[in-house]
Amino acid sequence: MNDKNLFSIGEVAKAAGITRKTILNYEAKGLIKPDRKDGISGNRYYTIDTFTQIRTIRIFQNLGLTLDEILEYFSGNSDLHPMIQRLEKMRDELNLTIEKLKERTFEKGDGVKEIVIESQTVYCRTYNAISIADKTNILRDTALEAMKAYGTDTTKRMYFTEYNEKAPSDIFYCVAVPAESEGEFIMHIPELKAISFFHHGAYEGIPEARKKLISYAMENNIQLSGTFRNLYLEGPPQHKDKSKFITQIIAIVE
Repeated sequence: MNDKNLFSIGEVAKAAGITRKTILNYEAKGLIKPDRKDGISGNRYYTIDTFTQIRTIRIFQNLGLTLDEILEYFSGNSDLHPMIQRLEKMRDELNLTIEKLKERTFEKGDGVKEIVIESQTVYCRTYNAISIADKTNILRDTALEAMKAYGTDTTKRMYFTEYNEKAPSDIFYCVAVPAESEGEFIMHIPELKAISFFHHGAYEGIPEARKKLISYAMENNIQLSGTFRNLYLEGPPQHKDKSKFITQIIAIVE
């Protein structure tokens, strides 16, 4: 085929980084069709527009959409709102993962930051505990209760503990659950302003690390509410070496 505006199936496969079999599968699904087909040899040829459509299909596949969903999208027969919600959820999950991976590149955190905590829905239980072992076990049990009753919201950090400096042993153990959850021990927390610091190391070092937030608030005339939150990015489920634990220490601003 000498038409410079057409590309063979091999050229398209190479340019798109896929196999000829994948392109034929797209054809079988009705997602594309060859722009020209040699009746004798059966060779297929495609225009740049078809190549662009193949590239779009690949992008959607990488985002987790099925070929049937992509076909409905191209045909204009699908309700786009569920697809948008699904992709937004994936975006939020990716952002959380990227944040955690970036934080692992810093051995001592990246300094105190002023942040806004998005509103969220959590399953919360309150217990009085002193030892780290007891606190860890309670948080695990609370997470199990929440997941069995409501599931989990993967677009938010899975769990955290919260306490007031006036009663540090009375701790809220909180687990992120779907926003629509309603029932016993469910709390809908509004958007909050805060300052935070990433602590790298064993949980025993958190009280000392928390002092850094208090000092920062005093130096910058920030009025704290007295409520602190430990948000667990990585801990015993991921590491046996406590030095690799990552905890985001948060102080809520009034």
